[in-house]
This record gives sequence, structure tokens and C-alpha cells, in this order.
Amino acid sequence: MQLGLGALAGAGLVDLLRLRGVAAPDDGAKRRPASCILIWMDGGPTHFETFDPKPDAPAEIRGEFNPIKTKLPGVYFSQYMTRLAGIADKIAVVRSVCHNQGNHGAGNHYMMTGAPRAFP
Repeated sequence: MQLGLGALAGAGLVDLLRLRGVAAPDDGAKRRPASCILIWMDGGPTHFETFDPKPDAPAEIRGEFNPIKTKLPGVYFSQYMTRLAGIADKIAVVRSVCHNQGNHGAGNHYMMTGAPRAFP
């Protein structure tokens, strides 16, 4: 009986959602699809060499590549990120990722899954 009532309620919900989508007012605004591209550069270039060149830091701290301006005031990328610098107003760079794991491997696992690794 519960299964039958659950199926009946579920079918009604699907129809309700479908009707809601059809009856939604068209305000002229187009919906843009949301996207997320994760660039996981495990063993790749450092943040100094890509998205965080530290232009005001001394040369021995900021790295060997020169900073370039982006379309956002006060935001700099490395000299080799020219195309991304040109669309910096359309992307989000997350620079605040960190973990509390004891090593990079465990930290990578934690950040990719949201679950800390259990060690015996």
C-alpha cells in the first residue's frame, strides 16, 4: 500500500513540476547554463607561476615570471596566462583552498571527495 501511494504521489509531483516549467512566465531573460571547470594541476606550476604572481613582492618571492594585468582592476596573472587574463571578468579563480591533512596525497583526496582519508 505504501509503495502504491508513493508511486501515485511521485507521479503527481512529476506532472506538477512539468506544468510549472511550461507555465513559467517568460520575462525575456534568457537562462544561462552554469558551468564549473576544475583545473587540478597536481604536480603542475605553482600559484606564483599562474594565477597569483604577487606583483608587489620581492623578486625572490614572486617567482621568475612577470605579472600581467587582467580585465579586473588589481588582479594579475602570470605572463603566460594572457588569454585567461583577457576574460578574467568572466571567470572565478578560487585561491583559498586548504586542508588540515598531514600530507599532500591525503589533502588531495580530502579536497576532491570532501572526506578525510582514514589511516589505520
